[in-house]
Amino acid sequence: MSYTDWSKLPKELIELIFDELQHAGDIIRFGTVCRFWGLVALEARQQVFKPLSPMLLLPPNKDDEAHKLYDFFKKKAYKIQIPAMRDKWCCNSWNGWLITINHTFPYEICCLNPISGVQIDLPPAITFEDSPPDLDETPIEFFLNKVVLSSTPSPSNANCVIMAIHSNYNKLAFCKPGDKRWITLKSEDIQYKDLLYYKDNFYAIGRSKVVQCDIGDDPRVIPFALLPKMGYFQYRYLVESSGCLLYVLRYMDLKDNEDPLKLRYETTGFKVFDLDSDKRKFSYRYETTTFKVYNFDFDQKKWKLVKNIKEKALLLGHNQAISISTKKFDGFKSNHIYFLDDYKEGYFENTYGCHDMEFLT
Repeated sequence: MSYTDWSKLPKELIELIFDELQHAGDIIRFGTVCRFWGLVALEARQQVFKPLSPMLLLPPNKDDEAHKLYDFFKKKAYKIQIPAMRDKWCCNSWNGWLITINHTFPYEICCLNPISGVQIDLPPAITFEDSPPDLDETPIEFFLNKVVLSSTPSPSNANCVIMAIHSNYNKLAFCKPGDKRWITLKSEDIQYKDLLYYKDNFYAIGRSKVVQCDIGDDPRVIPFALLPKMGYFQYRYLVESSGCLLYVLRYMDLKDNEDPLKLRYETTGFKVFDLDSDKRKFSYRYETTTFKVYNFDFDQKKWKLVKNIKEKALLLGHNQAISISTKKFDGFKSNHIYFLDDYKEGYFENTYGCHDMEFLT
C-alpha cells in the first residue's frame, strides 16, 4: 500500500478543498495540516476574503500540548496543534497573527501566523528599559501585559509599529520589525491599563486620562482626554466600534459571606452580560457585577454614557477587546458584552489562571 504526502497534493486540489470550508475552526485547522497547506490557505483568503468569526484560543492543559479553538457558532472547541507555540505564551492577536513571548532567556518575542507558520521576530524582552524579573518568582505573563500592532507585520513593512504595555510598572514601549530593541515612551504617568490602535494613532488608558502615543523623534505620551470619575472598578478597556472610540468599565465585587483572606478569585469562566439586564447572578467568589460603556464625542471633547450598542457585541479579554457585528457573525447576541473572567490577582491555583485566553480574529 502506498501513501501520499499531504504536502505534495496538487495546489489546485487543495484550493478546491479550501473553498468548501465554511466555519472558522475548519479553516484554521486546514491551515495547520502542513506549511504548504497553510500558505495556500493564506493566499486563498487574501484573494477571496473569507471573514472568520472571532474564536477563543485556549491554552493547553497539563496533560495535552494541543491548544483549543472555541467556535461560538458551533459552541464547540477544536484541538489545534501549533508546534511554534511550545514553551511560549500568547499575549495578543491581530488579524490572525499571534504575538508570543518565550518563557526562557532572552525571552524572544515574535509575531506568529498559526495558519502559514510564518514568524516575524521582534526585539527580545531583555531589551526593554525594565528587563523581565526573576521568572522563578514572577511569571513572564505578568511582565508583558499587552501588545498591539498598527498593521500586518513583515520585514518589508516599514509602517508596521508594535506598541506594548510592559513591566511591573506598566510602561509603554514600541518597536518595528527588524529593530534591535524596544523604545520606551517618556511619560509622567505609569500603570497604563489598556492600549488601542485607533485611526492611525495608539491610545492608552492612564490613571485618570487617556493618552495618545507620539512615536516621533522624541517618543512620549500626549494627554488626550480626561476619564469620567466612576468610583471603584477593576478593569478598563478601549474599544473601536463602528468608527467610534469606546471606554468600557468593568465593575467587580466580593461575593457575599466570603472571607477575603481565603479567596482564590475563581473567576476564569466565560460569561455574558446583557446591557439591558439589571439581574445579578453570583456564581464566583469575586464577581463581575456590571459594565458601563462610554463613547468619546470628538466635537465636545468628552465621554458620553452609552445605553445600547444595538446590533453590536463587545468581546473583552485582558489582551484583546473588539467589537463585532451580530448581523455578520452568527452565535453572538446583539447589545451584549462577552468577557473573560481573567482576574489575575489570585491566579496561582486555577486551571487557566496563569495563562490567558485569546480572541483570535
